[in-house]
Amino acid sequence: MAPEHVDVVVAGGGPAGASAAAILARHGHKVLLLEKERFPRFHVGESLLPAAWDLWDRLGVTAEIEDSNYVVKQGVNFGMFSEDQVTLLTAEYPEYFQRPYTYHVERAHFDELLLKNAERSGARVCQEWTVADVIMEEGRAVGVMAGANGEQPREIRARAVVDATGRNCLLARKLGLRKPDPVLNKISHFAHFTGAYRKLNDDPQFDESTMTDIHTIDGGWIWYIPLRDDVVSVGVVLDAKYAGHLKGPQARFDHAIADCPLVAEWMSGARQTTEMHTISNISYLNDSFVGDGYAMIGDASMFVDPIFSAGVTLAIRGGVFAADAIHDGIVNDDLSAARLRVYEDKIRLPMDRIFKMIRNWYGVLEKKDKRNNIFIRSQRIPLLRKRLIVLLSGGYDKVDLDAILRAAAQNEPGQAEGRMSLSTSID
Repeated sequence: MAPEHVDVVVAGGGPAGASAAAILARHGHKVLLLEKERFPRFHVGESLLPAAWDLWDRLGVTAEIEDSNYVVKQGVNFGMFSEDQVTLLTAEYPEYFQRPYTYHVERAHFDELLLKNAERSGARVCQEWTVADVIMEEGRAVGVMAGANGEQPREIRARAVVDATGRNCLLARKLGLRKPDPVLNKISHFAHFTGAYRKLNDDPQFDESTMTDIHTIDGGWIWYIPLRDDVVSVGVVLDAKYAGHLKGPQARFDHAIADCPLVAEWMSGARQTTEMHTISNISYLNDSFVGDGYAMIGDASMFVDPIFSAGVTLAIRGGVFAADAIHDGIVNDDLSAARLRVYEDKIRLPMDRIFKMIRNWYGVLEKKDKRNNIFIRSQRIPLLRKRLIVLLSGGYDKVDLDAILRAAAQNEPGQAEGRMSLSTSID
């Protein structure tokens, strides 16, 4: 049987793949998106960022997202070492974003919304299809071997291949490009609950709004994210060395919750409604994201520790950037790595900035620095607070890390000249 020919094959239908497919299809290209699972499906990463509004406009899904009755998220609260509560609200600096709020979403619903949008945009979407391999000829991606789940894979030729296979990292594993981050060797356990305390903001603009709550514990931290319909997403992230002495995901999760009296109280009457999910070796970063005829996007290119909720925004942004680069390559009949690298250059800037912030966070936790860290000091230094809020709201291209460091190094009123703790270093 002669192979099928398309302009672009997108392997994977999560936020990155669906976004890339939508943009490419709207440019008039023949796009085939192959997704291994049947949507909707459970996925972690429910807390979004205000920087996503511009991306949703580009994809044409803003109105649909607004109509989905998601819980409004106005910021993040850090419970630092059971002593200090640091609340950072995007509304404090609304001029940096289209709207100073975002949403907590059920990823099963949100991801399906984006996938359907790709189909409406003109991409052909095949669910329950497995991409078994990427076809390489003389170092160039020229198609995939794929088929409906359980069937023999067949050849599909394409001018460009987009790997959006998530943590499976199809191309990165094939080419030996996937590199775990030894500094961020963490393990996470998470589930959904009903009947837990719902921490809501007192805001006349919204009937119900909330924040993402982050609480530090011995060896890691806890997230607490209220969703629609009385559901709360709760997860723990632990250093792999610390987690080793506890046997089993549920035992590790329960031990971590018990280590935070406030969250334990919030969950005292809760009922677990999903199985306990686990992700190990959380963070990794590929050596490169592009090559001749291919691009890796979303979790197929990198996996970001969830502490600052950057994953979905980076995935969608990467999908859009990659689609723009591939469209330009098709128009100019040049899909070389050099031509596609414009996508990688654009996504590495925000990625590098958030990775450095993540490393700083774990430096604070490791040192148990309760007073002299960026998060606590942001309560007392206005310029630092502003820059930190903009960065953590997804404004990676709006805030220079050096500027944050300069603000963090300022003396507080009445404070003598002195050297900052290493926990204020983001390098």
